[in-house]
Amino acid sequence: MKSLQWRVLAALGLVIVFAWAMSITMFVSYINYGQTNVWRSGLHDLGDKLVKVLPDGAVPATPASVAVAAGGNATTQGHAAPVHGAAVSEPASILTAMVLNTAELAIVGVLTWWALMAALRPLRAMSTGLAHRDPYDSAPLPVDQVPTELRPLITAFNTLLARVDTAMRAERQFIADAAHELRTPLAALHVQAEVALAADTMEAKDIALERLLEVSQRTHRLAEQLLDLARLDAGLHASGMVPADLLELSRHVLSEFRIQAAERDIRLQLDGGSCLVHCDVDEMGILIRNLVDNAIRHGRAGGQVTVACLSVARGGGEVRLEVVDDGPGVPDADLRSIFDRFYRAPGTTTQGSGIGLSLVAGIAALHGATVEASRASTQGGLKVALTFPATLKDS
Repeated sequence: MKSLQWRVLAALGLVIVFAWAMSITMFVSYINYGQTNVWRSGLHDLGDKLVKVLPDGAVPATPASVAVAAGGNATTQGHAAPVHGAAVSEPASILTAMVLNTAELAIVGVLTWWALMAALRPLRAMSTGLAHRDPYDSAPLPVDQVPTELRPLITAFNTLLARVDTAMRAERQFIADAAHELRTPLAALHVQAEVALAADTMEAKDIALERLLEVSQRTHRLAEQLLDLARLDAGLHASGMVPADLLELSRHVLSEFRIQAAERDIRLQLDGGSCLVHCDVDEMGILIRNLVDNAIRHGRAGGQVTVACLSVARGGGEVRLEVVDDGPGVPDADLRSIFDRFYRAPGTTTQGSGIGLSLVAGIAALHGATVEASRASTQGGLKVALTFPATLKDS
């Protein structure tokens, strides 16, 4: 019996059965032996003993307690003589009933206490086990032995343990990945600094410094992405969901990449019209920034990167953001994997960390948007499209 409720009801049932068994036994004894049965005599004796325990004068005299027999029978002073078959005095009956009721309540209390202790014993064992657990042990608590009423609480606690374990695993994985990703650019910074110091001519020193600056910029970008990734994993998102225009956000982001695009002679183009979404502006800026940066890095030199904001009529008000480049694209077998953290498609020669598109997927999920990658039909490169739900009504 795993239910605390049924344990208590079973204890009460036992008391009821015990009371009925006594009553039926007394009734049968009365039928068979009349008023001289053992039960009646025993109850009378109990009542008389209880009355005698009381101080003299505590119980007023009754007609049954002052009786003078013609043959010179002595009378009791203050107490009734125990005469079997005679009517028991009212005080004795009251005291007997009080004792029996007290005994019955005591039995109920003992059985209820036993039921509660038996039901809560698994919880005490759990608390002892938790007190001696390893700090990183997040194994779920067993729910088979606990009362049914407490299982939802244990299940919710196990769910919380699973979430904490997931967060801890993600944190440990992030630390390991960050250490791995930062090790290479930091080593490159050290090497380029030594090359610059050892240069014999100003021309060689300038070349080394340019490479040092390039590695420094790449390290700075990697550090920013890692910080954005850590903020996303920690749940520090959606600081303020406000209406925002994807077209204006995209125009602002493209202006930040003019110099980077000019270095590869890539033309940046913005198409479409105003598209309102309910979003965190900072996170949406990170999303667009990573998409554009990825397109410029992997696009064809001298080519074009197009950002388009479109309304999806078939979806009942959804808006669509597309970023298209004209680079070599990604094989169809790797299209789903490019959004995985630290994933780089085989054969990729462009330097990168594999974080940017995973940030895009994470931010899109937080805003209820769907993200998909495909081969661009016109430019032949990679097209990343995000569809945002119609959460903002026209005012």
